[in-house]
Amino acid sequence: MASTYLTGTFTVIHTTGNTNFDSYVYSGVYFNTNGSYTINGSSITGVAGKTIDILVQEVTTILDNGFALLGNPKPVGLFQTGLITSTGGTEQYRFVDIKTGLPTNG
Repeated sequence: MASTYLTGTFTVIHTTGNTNFDSYVYSGVYFNTNGSYTINGSSITGVAGKTIDILVQEVTTILDNGFALLGNPKPVGLFQTGLITSTGGTEQYRFVDIKTGLPTNG
């Protein structure tokens, strides 16, 4: 059976006050109001009452009360990989050890 976060079925609706990217995968954005929003580093024009299907990235999305995130609990063993943070020239990456399946920081 496919994971629900890939099929467009949502079990949670989170707003700016209760998002949790560590425990949930957000794969849809529902717009409460018309406006311009930054989602995944891009400027998106939201239309009230419309939903877009997109895997939302925490570090490049600016949370706003004008939209809600739709998602599901993160499957066990699903980790954010690649560049995690970049501050003042210091970068932190995370990869998955192919032997253990666990994340490694480097």
